[in-house]
Amino acid sequence: MTAVLQFARFDLRTMALTQPLRVLLPLLFTVVFCVTLPVPGFGIAIGAVVATVSASIPFQGDERGRLDTLYGIAPIGRTAVVLGRYCSMTVFALTAIGVGTATTLVMRVVRHQDFGWPLVGTMLLASLACVGVAYAVQLPWFFALGFTRGRPMIYIPVGIIAVAGTIVGRSGWFATPRSIDVLVPPLWLVALVFAAVLVLLVSAGIAMRVYRRREL
Repeated sequence: MTAVLQFARFDLRTMALTQPLRVLLPLLFTVVFCVTLPVPGFGIAIGAVVATVSASIPFQGDERGRLDTLYGIAPIGRTAVVLGRYCSMTVFALTAIGVGTATTLVMRVVRHQDFGWPLVGTMLLASLACVGVAYAVQLPWFFALGFTRGRPMIYIPVGIIAVAGTIVGRSGWFATPRSIDVLVPPLWLVALVFAAVLVLLVSAGIAMRVYRRREL
């Protein structure tokens, strides 16, 4: 477990030092979109999208710095590399969603918007579920193929999230005449988050398997 945490810390530090613009600009865009578009909870959703499209960042760094070769000969083992990267990407996702949530709450006060914690909780659960499923699909793919060959996978989860958002928007769920403050996160959404966690664990097992077979 120590090796996993050490690699996760190394992974986050490497992303921050070698690709600062690719890490910081998406977080900045999350703030900008939230500030410019007065849609309740929109910043939280943008944070989830940012986390989803950022799944390729560490893999691009691996190829540019030839770090895969280093991982292949390092004593930490490929299992620690996979689990460590799942941990580092989870930290990044929580950071992106956290930035979106914080900006949403600040703009709520600035704009005097009439929504409360039930909406925030619902958006947080939906965002976590979406990111969990997106990572579960993307990370094994990148571990198997690397950044260059696996790059098209970046856009597929984003498309799915966009379609899901369109469906929810047209469903009229937010157009209900009752106060949005009486809404509570539905139980099925809580269950979906737990399901996303389970899918992510299965995904990690698949990623370890394909990464062990990959020639570095």
